[in-house]
Amino acid sequence: MAQRRYLHLNLVANDLNLHQGAAKAEQARGVPDRGAFERLLEYGRFGDEGLFTALFVGDIPGMQGSPAFDGGPAEPITALTAISQHTRYVGLIATASTTFYDPYNLARLLASLDQASDGRAGYNAVTSVVDRFALNYSLDRHLDREARYRRADEFLQVLRGLWDNRSLRPDADGRIRFHAEPIDHRGEHFQVTGPLNIAPSRQQRPLIAQAGGSGAGIAVAATHADMVFTNSSTRAAAIAYRETLDKALVAAGRTPGTVPPVPGLIPYLGRTTAEAEEKLRELDSHVDWAAMAPFALGQFGLDIPLGDVHEPFPFDLLPRPEEVESTIKSTFGNYVALYTFIQERPGVTVGEVVAQAVGRGGATHRKFVGSYDELVDDFALWHGDGAVGGFNLMFAAGAAAIREFVDEVVPRLVDRGIYRPTPFDIPLRDRF
Repeated sequence: MAQRRYLHLNLVANDLNLHQGAAKAEQARGVPDRGAFERLLEYGRFGDEGLFTALFVGDIPGMQGSPAFDGGPAEPITALTAISQHTRYVGLIATASTTFYDPYNLARLLASLDQASDGRAGYNAVTSVVDRFALNYSLDRHLDREARYRRADEFLQVLRGLWDNRSLRPDADGRIRFHAEPIDHRGEHFQVTGPLNIAPSRQQRPLIAQAGGSGAGIAVAATHADMVFTNSSTRAAAIAYRETLDKALVAAGRTPGTVPPVPGLIPYLGRTTAEAEEKLRELDSHVDWAAMAPFALGQFGLDIPLGDVHEPFPFDLLPRPEEVESTIKSTFGNYVALYTFIQERPGVTVGEVVAQAVGRGGATHRKFVGSYDELVDDFALWHGDGAVGGFNLMFAAGAAAIREFVDEVVPRLVDRGIYRPTPFDIPLRDRF
């Protein structure tokens, strides 16, 4: 009998994804300040309570301005190792850069998280993009895109080799002992002998996730990933991406359909659509959109002058995605999503683009504004297409919005039969 297919919902635990008006809105409602780590623990508790498949923690390996807009959270592996002791079921996916880390060191850190969480660890492999961050890691400059992805591919080869060459098995005397073998890797970027000196968890190795948007990213994902984070703003785009990924899986010698894409989504919810829209307007009222405008395109390394926020966006100055795929300074999928957002809305204002790109949280991922029942209907349509494994949820209004989702949407999803009614109690990799 075929196993029932449920949506995977991952909870993104980064205040970086908050609406830019969220802090002032909390202050206006009298919500007390919490420290950065206390907020991370909140996400962890919601992860278990909301039956989320995994908690996803992104990372920015450097400072983007002072004062910090995200509160200065702990490094993801450290944070999730601590959170593992306060949670029981939710998976724990940590982001780390293949450009700035050493693979043997990262293999040890992630294997330790996997031990501490009893097989709930995952690794989100990113290549990093910000030039000035490279100066913090003994590099003269950032690697170009092609070199970054070659390094990422080899980096993940080394990780897999170190993790796979380990076992816990009974010896002749009946005692279970830890065994590991060298990998003797000699490559373009890394020389790693091994073996890894940390025993495996019950899932053997952490899950590997990757954000494959460009051709090079999709190729790396098809070779190594167990799950792919995407930026698909429409069902049609999700179906097209799944077809592209499946072709890449075949080219990599893997079975199509075995690596689920999981797009990002930022929900703004209410009992009615009107209530959800009013909540969004209230958050928007706390933001100085003109001051935020330079960040809308600056994240992609584009220098396009933006005028008054009420004027139409100068779409004719915006390069087509294929023109900047090899040079873009941020995630290529995010750029494609923003370009498509503008292209599909002739006359869209600068302010609306700024809101979509940075102001309303979650980078350029899809924003959903509507009622609880409308979101469940939307999820059911995507689930029925079979093109995505689920969604990476970013709650732009923080804890109050997550609480609302857990209380109002999760029971409706369970009743619809598209969301697990009980928590996972199996290793993270097995869930996908």
